[in-house]
Amino acid sequence: MSKKSKIAKARRLLNQRHSAQSIISPFAKFLKQQTTGGILLLTFSAIAIAAANLPALQWLHDFWDKDLTLAFNFNTDYLPLRTVREWVNSGLMVIFFLFLGLEIKREMVVELSSSRNILLPIFAAIGGAVAPAVIYLSINGIDAPSASGWGITTTTGLALTICMLSALKSRISLSIKVFLTSVAIIDTLATVIIMSVLYPSHSIYFGFLIAAAITACALMLLNRLRVNSAFPYFVLGILLWFFVLRSGVHATLAGIVLALAIPSSIRINQIRFYVRSRFMLEKFKEAYNTAVPLLKNEREQEQIGNLLREINRATPLILRSENALYPWVHFCIMPIFALANIGAIINADTIGMLTSATAIGIFFGLVLGKPIGITLMSFIAVKLKLTALPEKTRWVEILGTGALAGMGFSMSIFAGTVAFDGGDMVDLQNLGKLTTLLSTLFSAICGYVFLTCTCKKSASHAT
Repeated sequence: MSKKSKIAKARRLLNQRHSAQSIISPFAKFLKQQTTGGILLLTFSAIAIAAANLPALQWLHDFWDKDLTLAFNFNTDYLPLRTVREWVNSGLMVIFFLFLGLEIKREMVVELSSSRNILLPIFAAIGGAVAPAVIYLSINGIDAPSASGWGITTTTGLALTICMLSALKSRISLSIKVFLTSVAIIDTLATVIIMSVLYPSHSIYFGFLIAAAITACALMLLNRLRVNSAFPYFVLGILLWFFVLRSGVHATLAGIVLALAIPSSIRINQIRFYVRSRFMLEKFKEAYNTAVPLLKNEREQEQIGNLLREINRATPLILRSENALYPWVHFCIMPIFALANIGAIINADTIGMLTSATAIGIFFGLVLGKPIGITLMSFIAVKLKLTALPEKTRWVEILGTGALAGMGFSMSIFAGTVAFDGGDMVDLQNLGKLTTLLSTLFSAICGYVFLTCTCKKSASHAT
């Protein structure tokens, strides 16, 4: 082979690599970000548990129960934000679920672009929600006071799951990572939507529900018109949150509805964008002066600002919103949520309750229900030819990732705070936290060991 042919081949390989990276990098970046957030979440969860059990940190545990009631002169009783914890769970967590909704919408558009790719995680998420709930209710009984805790078993802690996927590195393929992440997001969103309706925060007020529906329609109209400015969505989003909160339905539903309304596409004149951007770059080149620092060169700064505004107008709002929310969600909202909710009190009474139907239902629902439900529904969907397994994916990988999905962690604890809300359910809420933590640990160990033993590192699995 001549030197010229070798150079041409090297260029082709380099171009192929860049093309692959352009496809992989959005999700790879997402994985890296989620891993960092997961580590931070674990750190603050440990602080919350310490605060709940150490007298020296009791002030931090008690802080979240401080009264922060806001009363209004409306026909209904009150705005249901009585304590600091409720402001976190019904206020800040709305932003989290907005971010989560944006993530699944982006994955549906980019990562799971074909209908067959979309259907597999949807079927798996259905199985991963139904099977644990059936196990929980069969152990506790439908009429038992603890029956409302079924939601604890149906959801998956996304950040911690991503940490485990990162720990497995190249033992599992990128397609499996996309699959499990999609399942985790879908079943979490589905669980919150169902629980928001089944477990209202107070009596339902249909007037506010109608107002929320009208606001949601207005948001969808903005989407249809492809409005790419964040301001109108922000204003209507605040109104939607208020109406949903006042209606009695759990406020986190507002974040999911708003995410659905955020546009993922944009009308752009490519020729106009190219010409204007090139013109600005030429102007920047004319203003460039090596002897003058950028901060002192106003002409350079002006052209950079113009170029950024042009790029901003050409970027879909879903990407700008996700990038803007990411640091707030992972470095602020989730650590605050962990401090407010994950502090399980560990004492003799709580340990004694680990043999109760509630604890057993949560444990087996997460540890057994998740892998069984995800694998079984995926198998049925594939056999019926409704969808197909990702390329080079084996059923043992689906089973192993199903075991990892049993790590309910923060989202299961959040579901428990909604399901066991009330002064007479404090013990059940605390038991739910402790059992969820134990189930998460057991699922993490089982899933990691199983995938490590069954999935050998190879080139076919490299990411």
